[in-house]
Amino acid sequence: MDVWYNLEKRTDKSAVSGAIRLLISVEIKGEEQMASFHVQYTALHGSIFCYLCQENEPVFLPDQTYITQAQNNGNEAWRVYFNPIGQEIVDEFAIRYGIEPIFQAMTHFACLTAKYNCPGVPAQLSVLLANINAFYAHTTSSNSQTASERFSASNFGTVFPASQPERLIDLKSTVDLLTSITFFRLKVQELSSPPRTGQILRECIEACIHATYQCLCENVHDLYGKSLQATNTESGNTEFVSDNMNSGAGQSLIGELDQMDGMRSPTYWHRLITLVVSVLEDDRKHYAPVLNQFPHEINLGDMSAEMIWKCLSDDLANGLAQHTITAKYYFNNTEENILDSLSKVNKLRDSSKSTGQDKVVLKSGMNKIKSSDYMNLCFRVKWFYNTYISTLARFKNSVPDYPRWFEGLVLIWLAENDEVSANYLRNAYDRDKQDGFQCSSEHVLYSNSVVDVFTQLNQCFDVIRKLECPDKQVEGQFFHRFSLTVEKVLLAYADRVLADFSTYKTDQRVACILVNNTQQLRVQLEKVYENMARESLESNTRDRLSALQGRLNEVVDKLAIQLTDQFEPGVRSHARECGKLLQKCRPSNGSDNTTGRGVSKEDEANECLQPLMDHFESILSILANVCDKTVLKRILKQLWRITMCNLEKLVVLPAVTDQKQLATGLLLSSNASAKLIGGAQSLLSHVGSQVVQGKILSETTREPEKGLTPYQCELLGICLNTIRVYFHAGGRGVKRSFLDRSPELHSLRQVLALYSQATDELLRDFIATQTSQDYLANEEPVGYLTLQVEIFKHPGTGEYKVNVKIHTASDLNWSLATGMFRPFVEVYIFGPLLSDRKRKAATKSKSVTTMPIYHETFVFFLSNQSDPEWYELHLSVKDYCFGRTDRLVGVTVLSLSRALNLGATPIRLPLGRRLHFTETGWTVLRVLSQRVNTDDVAREFVRAKSEYRATTENDNTVSVAQ
Repeated sequence: MDVWYNLEKRTDKSAVSGAIRLLISVEIKGEEQMASFHVQYTALHGSIFCYLCQENEPVFLPDQTYITQAQNNGNEAWRVYFNPIGQEIVDEFAIRYGIEPIFQAMTHFACLTAKYNCPGVPAQLSVLLANINAFYAHTTSSNSQTASERFSASNFGTVFPASQPERLIDLKSTVDLLTSITFFRLKVQELSSPPRTGQILRECIEACIHATYQCLCENVHDLYGKSLQATNTESGNTEFVSDNMNSGAGQSLIGELDQMDGMRSPTYWHRLITLVVSVLEDDRKHYAPVLNQFPHEINLGDMSAEMIWKCLSDDLANGLAQHTITAKYYFNNTEENILDSLSKVNKLRDSSKSTGQDKVVLKSGMNKIKSSDYMNLCFRVKWFYNTYISTLARFKNSVPDYPRWFEGLVLIWLAENDEVSANYLRNAYDRDKQDGFQCSSEHVLYSNSVVDVFTQLNQCFDVIRKLECPDKQVEGQFFHRFSLTVEKVLLAYADRVLADFSTYKTDQRVACILVNNTQQLRVQLEKVYENMARESLESNTRDRLSALQGRLNEVVDKLAIQLTDQFEPGVRSHARECGKLLQKCRPSNGSDNTTGRGVSKEDEANECLQPLMDHFESILSILANVCDKTVLKRILKQLWRITMCNLEKLVVLPAVTDQKQLATGLLLSSNASAKLIGGAQSLLSHVGSQVVQGKILSETTREPEKGLTPYQCELLGICLNTIRVYFHAGGRGVKRSFLDRSPELHSLRQVLALYSQATDELLRDFIATQTSQDYLANEEPVGYLTLQVEIFKHPGTGEYKVNVKIHTASDLNWSLATGMFRPFVEVYIFGPLLSDRKRKAATKSKSVTTMPIYHETFVFFLSNQSDPEWYELHLSVKDYCFGRTDRLVGVTVLSLSRALNLGATPIRLPLGRRLHFTETGWTVLRVLSQRVNTDDVAREFVRAKSEYRATTENDNTVSVAQ
């Protein structure tokens, strides 16, 4: 027998201490072949332990009474193994046959290991091993069972349920036991690198969590039903009880719905997350405080959440990827296309499935794919991540992946929302229309349909915003898709308003509310834009929303123009009244500030303007109460344009009053502006418009209106300032910068400035700016004219001599069917300082030919105070008609500045049906048309420039009779 004995001090002064090792060989006669005493003791101890366990299932542990009695007898508590009788037997055997106490403890430890799952045993084991470790010092022993094998991958929820506090104590003691085993192996068995307790525990936890997750995945509906039943039993909630009662009957149906093309339904994931949450809560509340022996290595709550999230992420990402593909298939294909695909597949498989069965399958699949279910699941996953995962150290500074799993499904939900929003829009607008577009409240000027539309859009936006998508790129995709929905809905609303506006245009209240509604769309869109954090939006989304704002702005402008157009007849009528009053005004012979009636210029200007101002008051007093402030400013801008244009057309340059001209229904364009410098866009874009313009100007020479005097122009300037102040309204109306920069006001002031210029100055400006009069001749020539121009300067007087030799006309586009064609060439020279000089000449007519030859020369003289660049030759080929007006064949222009460069070289000029003028040219012609009764030069110029050849020979130009 090989044993160690501790040497205990007999007194405090004793110097002997430590331990001795004894090798004892005991031989008892007659017992030489028997087992050793230690083996016999082991059998005895084990037999007593098994007997007591059978009597006290599942395990026998010494009662506190026995322990107290042993302590009273001088024994240590941890050395009490059985009841008094059993303890007396093993102690007697140990004393009689030399069994050391530590061997007894180790033997009992070995017995207890077979019962380590029983309540109280781990604590007993931990105490025993701690004392064994304290007793031994570098001795040898053997233990083939590893700690990981003893602890294995137990499931905390089955072996150590959280509902039994005593089992949680056992769990803690088990970990303590592992620690003691590790210490035993390291110190007693002297193993070089025994498994660390923390590592063993981590492996056990990982295995347990993995097993738990697998169990949840495979038994989701059963476990969920049991948890509901337990919850209902505790809470007494009859609603859940009813649901649980029906869950049994519907369980098979749920199981079938979970499998759709091998996919798990959103219901499955909702329930799985619910079960996972309950597991994590148990780990945090119950198991983490127990397994806290290694706080720096293991945090059970965090470890459990991290592992479960990893498993859930893998499964959920794969599952949602399949759902996305299927959902896109159903969304992008019509029911007919899907049924056609199913029928083709059945034919390839030789399936006997009928079309009716295909429809059942289709309806079943479409019913299972509901985008709203995935949105709810997305919110559930977001809540789970924010509650349990985002606080983990590993995930704190990282962007989660779950938004990308749902990206395709959320985009499908947003796409489906297009139709929902469109239907909501139609119903809201129709309902508002039936109610007469009443204001939604007494404090606003727009109707209910706008409120309803943006209620729907804001609900959709709130869903996206509440997703709180941490992946900004994915969130950008959501916002971009939402911007498409907003664009479709708002443009559809604007189209409805544009379509119905003509019906309500005469009803100012309704018309103004419709314009207010469209303006309110812009206001609400701007709010949505701000809520989306415009600066952080992707560039394509920002551009789309900005373009939408621009398109809505155009719609508001169109509506404002249509609303204001109905005021134009009244403005035109009162502008004429103002013109008549202005024509009566005469300057006084005395003070410059008074008129012939003795009143000031300002007062007289106000009197002239009074009809128009009264009309403005009657209009704007109503609009101010029913129009939004921004809309009212737009209406004021358009009313300003109408006023300026009508003052120009009706007061400054009045149109003719001949009934024949009025029947055409066309007046000079309101956009004609007097731009004396630079090229301006053509006033009239259509050729036909120029035809009518020419006719009006030619007829004006027959029946001219009386022009304004300089004094009347001065009064009109005062009137313009008064109107400008009125529209500005002290800052409450149109901005002063808009009024001052208005092209209509600029045009009117330019025309007034032209009134003060002499005819010679106007002709000089006309020739300088109208450099493309032959544009139409170059585009569509009706013939050609060959001539030669020579310019000489007299060395003595300084006067210029202009020789114009007409050679031939060729390729004249004219019908000879009547046999009465007699072409001749008419030559005008236009420019300043020609009132007392020869300005016109004409060749002889040639009979019935389109290739006439003339060879006639004409001489014109220019003043020595002039420059040839100020002049132009106006050349017309006409058909001579006896007793009636000559008909124009073609017309062209040659400037003397161009002739100077040619020298004596002949030039072939194309002939056109009419001349082409810019806005400046038309304005000068209109000003000169006011002087045809008093100025021969102006009369000739206007008549010549206004001639044109009609498109049909039966309706040729009005060539002024001589």
